[in-house]
Amino acid sequence: MKKLYSAVFLLVLLVVSSVPCIGAPSSSAVLAPKPPLLQISGSSTPVKPISLEFPGEATKSALESGRNTEGTDTPTSGSDKDALSDEEAPEGATPEESSTNPETEKQGAEDSDDLESDYVPEEGEEAPATIADPLEPFNRAMYHFNDKFYFWLLKPVSQAYGEVVPEPARISVQNFFSNLAFPLRFLSCLLQADFSGAAKESGRFVVNTLWGIGGLLNPSAKEELNIPKQNVDLGQTLGIYGVGPGFYIVWPFLGPSSLRDTVDIAGRYFLYPVSYLNPWYAPMAVRGYDAVNDTSLRIGDYEALKGAAIDPYLSIRDAFVQHRKKKIEARKNKTENNSPSGEEKKTP
Repeated sequence: MKKLYSAVFLLVLLVVSSVPCIGAPSSSAVLAPKPPLLQISGSSTPVKPISLEFPGEATKSALESGRNTEGTDTPTSGSDKDALSDEEAPEGATPEESSTNPETEKQGAEDSDDLESDYVPEEGEEAPATIADPLEPFNRAMYHFNDKFYFWLLKPVSQAYGEVVPEPARISVQNFFSNLAFPLRFLSCLLQADFSGAAKESGRFVVNTLWGIGGLLNPSAKEELNIPKQNVDLGQTLGIYGVGPGFYIVWPFLGPSSLRDTVDIAGRYFLYPVSYLNPWYAPMAVRGYDAVNDTSLRIGDYEALKGAAIDPYLSIRDAFVQHRKKKIEARKNKTENNSPSGEEKKTP
């Protein structure tokens, strides 16, 4: 019996001596004996002492306790969740997994807005009008010729004329020549089917001729009558009916024009009463005087347009094309509004 007790005792010793080796963190770990529970006097509750564990053992126990409580419903505060997420985030986290700075997002949005802030034409806005210029070498030569003619002759003569003749007298001369151009404006209104404009132009001519001393005065423009001049021509009439400008051309002494507007130049010659004066050089002299008088009233306009341009030839060409386009579109809108179909469109 004693032998049996001795064998059992040895077996227990072997088992007890082998337990500390199982689950050891490393070969260098030191196992401390487990201290007994402390008993506070006057209390029946035992107090567990602080466990003396090395960092490796503490980390292992923390991970094991986290796995054991993973499926529980214990509430966690928002700050604790943020702390846990920050601790659990790996160092090589991708941009999608890491948090984004709101200021960075805002700055990126502003940069994208700047990149996309290119000019976008408004709804209904048309592209600038253009015109073919196959005669550009000739046109540039004529432009330089007219430019020298203006600065060397026309401008000095007009300035001298303006110093001698007072401005009210020059305005009266301008009114006289404008009144003589009545046949051209009247015919253009008829060809555009603008009978209201033709009637106004006729009334204006009669009033200015009779009460304006042959057109020197402009009583039709006073507030009592208010008969405006119809700013129309034959080139504009062709444009209303869909005739394109053709190509650009610069005429000597006359300035910029187009193939379509050259018809207006011919019409001005045949419909202008001055063209039928005798002797043959009289029309040229009268037209020259008209040009000097008109230039004296607007000195500085050409200089301003030329001075603000990198290439004055191109600037004057573009300005001419835009001016003619707007003039034709304005007459088109007026004709459509005066037509019966236009009145029906206005009625809701």
